[in-house]
Amino acid sequence: MQWNKKDIDGSLVRGLSERFGMDLLAASILVRRGITDPESLRFFFEQDLRFLHMPFHFAEMEDAVERIEQARYQKERVFVFGDRDVDGITSIVVLYHALTSIGLDTVWSLPTEDEPYGLTRKAVDDCLGQGASLIITVDCGISNSEEVAYAAEQGVDVIILDHHNPQDRIPDAVAIINPKMEDSGYPFRDLSGCAVAYKVAWALRFARSEMYNHPICLMNIIPANDTFEIHAVKFMNLVETDRIIENINPGMVTLEQTRLARFLEGHEIYVYQAGTQIPMLRKLFGKQVLVQALDAAPEIWKEFPA
Repeated sequence: MQWNKKDIDGSLVRGLSERFGMDLLAASILVRRGITDPESLRFFFEQDLRFLHMPFHFAEMEDAVERIEQARYQKERVFVFGDRDVDGITSIVVLYHALTSIGLDTVWSLPTEDEPYGLTRKAVDDCLGQGASLIITVDCGISNSEEVAYAAEQGVDVIILDHHNPQDRIPDAVAIINPKMEDSGYPFRDLSGCAVAYKVAWALRFARSEMYNHPICLMNIIPANDTFEIHAVKFMNLVETDRIIENINPGMVTLEQTRLARFLEGHEIYVYQAGTQIPMLRKLFGKQVLVQALDAAPEIWKEFPA
């Protein structure tokens, strides 16, 4: 086997190494992958929740969550099927823990000895033999159209969690969570199988919160000299759908005369730390202003404990 490497700019490698304190080998790998601007580098190196893409970017994540919740409500048994490699085993562990932690009757399996990779008819039969009615594949499944069809014939639904390249024929599953699908909706295609399982675990946890499937607007008021700058961002299931920024002078207009009022219509309003935000809102529009704003801090601390 012959490895062919493209030429890269040595000065760029040295610049990254010196600026960010990394060795030349790591810097050269990043340059070869085109990861050179500060924002892209921070995505790889910073341990910050701001750099995590929300699970509901996946176009079919709600379908997956709803089917799993249906299984929990109807007391179905779930059969998790993975792969024997490290990614497959860790994917099973992550998803098994997530499912059992919300009360789902869950069993798991993976190929052994000389059994082939991926979902097989034998695995579907094993699922039926254990009384399960929902299969969730992890780190596999995207190339198993025939096996998914066989499961459907037996009355078993299949959810596919995978990260491998799709084939020409896409399985007719209840939901497919795979960042390499053209229409996945997810902004980063290079997730591991375990990371895909983690995204589903995160989505399941969020689906049990009061924010799930509710259009919300997060509002933040920032003092700026003699004016106040109001940032408002609309979200649905943690995914941003719209935003505005409006500068307002205290006492000059009523809330109803602002773009903000129209923007907030039909949305549950959250502020971060209401004890400081609500007084600023009253300073802007008067003490009689009627805005029902909930404090997002307790909900955020519950979902993302320190």
